[in-house]
Amino acid sequence: MPIRALAVSLVVCTSAFAAAPLNRTPAPGDYNKPNQTAAAMKLPDGFKVKVFAGEPDLVQPIAMCFDERGRIWAIENFSYPNWKATGRDRVVILEDTDGDGDMDTKKVFWDKGNFASGIQVGFGGVYVGSPPNLYFIPDKNRDDQPDGPAQVLLDGWGHHDTHETLNSFIWGPDGWLYGCQGVFTHSKVGKPGTPNDKRIPINAGVWRYHPTKHIFEVFAEGGSNQWGIDYNDHGQMFMTACVIPHLYHVIQGGYYKRQAGRHFNPHVYSDIQTIRTHQHYAAAFAGAMCYLGDQFPAKYRNQLFFHNIHASKVHMDVLERKGSGYVGKLGPHDIKVNIGRQIAEHNKRGTGFLNNGDKWVRGLALRTGPDGSVFINDWYDKRPCHQLRPHDQDLEFKTGRIYKVSYGDPKPLNAFDLLGESSADLAAHLVSKNDWWVRTARRVLQERAAGITVRPNEDKSKMGLAAVFARLTLDDQKKPTRVRLRALWMLHVVGDINDNLTLKLLKDKEEYIRAWAIQCEMEDRDLSDKVYTRLLQLAKEDDSQAVRLYLASACQRMKPAQTWPIVEALAEHEADKDDHNLPLMVWYAIEPLVAQDKVRALKLATTTKIPLLRQYIARRAASVK
Repeated sequence: MPIRALAVSLVVCTSAFAAAPLNRTPAPGDYNKPNQTAAAMKLPDGFKVKVFAGEPDLVQPIAMCFDERGRIWAIENFSYPNWKATGRDRVVILEDTDGDGDMDTKKVFWDKGNFASGIQVGFGGVYVGSPPNLYFIPDKNRDDQPDGPAQVLLDGWGHHDTHETLNSFIWGPDGWLYGCQGVFTHSKVGKPGTPNDKRIPINAGVWRYHPTKHIFEVFAEGGSNQWGIDYNDHGQMFMTACVIPHLYHVIQGGYYKRQAGRHFNPHVYSDIQTIRTHQHYAAAFAGAMCYLGDQFPAKYRNQLFFHNIHASKVHMDVLERKGSGYVGKLGPHDIKVNIGRQIAEHNKRGTGFLNNGDKWVRGLALRTGPDGSVFINDWYDKRPCHQLRPHDQDLEFKTGRIYKVSYGDPKPLNAFDLLGESSADLAAHLVSKNDWWVRTARRVLQERAAGITVRPNEDKSKMGLAAVFARLTLDDQKKPTRVRLRALWMLHVVGDINDNLTLKLLKDKEEYIRAWAIQCEMEDRDLSDKVYTRLLQLAKEDDSQAVRLYLASACQRMKPAQTWPIVEALAEHEADKDDHNLPLMVWYAIEPLVAQDKVRALKLATTTKIPLLRQYIARRAASVK
């Protein structure tokens, strides 16, 4: 029989996930059943919300993702807030079998997690963050049962502050698995057996892991107890944070405002600040979703949605391009507030994209689904923060919901499975208006290129049709930039970009095509002479601040002899002196060079058109013995 669908809401706590399960039966008028909670939600005209799943069928859903069949994989976290060496947190599979928007079946895939907090599906299994480990649980035959024990890919993840563990797993456009970690948890990450001095430290930042190269990197440092990252149509990544200002444009190699402590490099001097132009009531935010679906009205595309934990709301900030990056502006559904204003007044004014009449709603994440609707997981708890109550842990009453938000009635989808599609059909999703299909198809093609998943009776020559289609799409200057970027990313993840194509892309008329060609080229930290010559030319002549930003980022992955001429060229752009990102990103590239060649650095300080560089070079040079 179908599992009965119960309520689900939105907005959780990152700075405070919501504490342990309740220690009593709720009083009438205190707790609301899932459908009651959904009925009390207020949305803009035309939007609807319904319960996809809820207690008792789903409890404590701390994280979720979709697989290539459109099913939701969720973590039920029974551990929070007390970390234990062993646990019983579960990975469950939720499916709507008849297309009515309700969960019909639930399977338990794995039940041995301890403080599991992040999940993503792909490459013949499931990735689960369960400190101290990042696990891979294989299921290559796709029978929804583990093929064997969970494999430890990386260990050394901390659990010092249990609402700041590894979280928010997403597949990046470049084929890496991305995630966050908070500031008061101290991790030293490496493959099992890695000596302590060879491990990579992280106590706040965005990290990434490559699923086939098995490389771990810190993508950007800083933040607070962030619990949300996503990227827009141009592959620009955004992060939401708690306690500190809530919104950041994340650049590879960047150092961002910290809630506390210092960056590992003492010579950072300054870090990149928030892009927000406003404040929302309360200080705890969770989840980040750039809406790239095809179900909401067009004006919502590329805007950032996130939860306000304490106020039980979902906000939408408007992302606007400025200089090398973006600013985040107050969305049309919000009002300006004074931070000292009482929450009652804030709620009375009804600010937010989604407002909850039920103040127990604690949303964690938002995910766009295959039909373009948005799914929201809700921990659901009276307490908005992470009070430690050990005696609460194993009592019967537990809560949790997943809601589905749509504009009008979404079109029902027939059953599908992208793993069964031909590679050419997968490539055809490049032009889809709903990026869910693009992201999922790209991941499946990446798996096939690595030989991890194979479509029966499809040889490599047929798979090559996908690359041909992508090249034709990339070459078509009439296609929207977002579609051409998708083609570039697809060619990158299947390993079909060579120097000749890179040189061609570096001359493209679209700035983000040139920019992403730089990032893809620098992934392996190796440059041919021809490509390097072109990068140096771009550093001197390109009029795009976005391209110069990617060049500054790339310099951190180059050899010092290659870096010097490029940073010297970037330092000559007076137009960049007041940019939000460029002065600091160029400084981060220059800083390690100062100790290696103090004389050359001081000469650069006398010629640069960017005053911050002059100041920081002198300061760093003074510390060199």
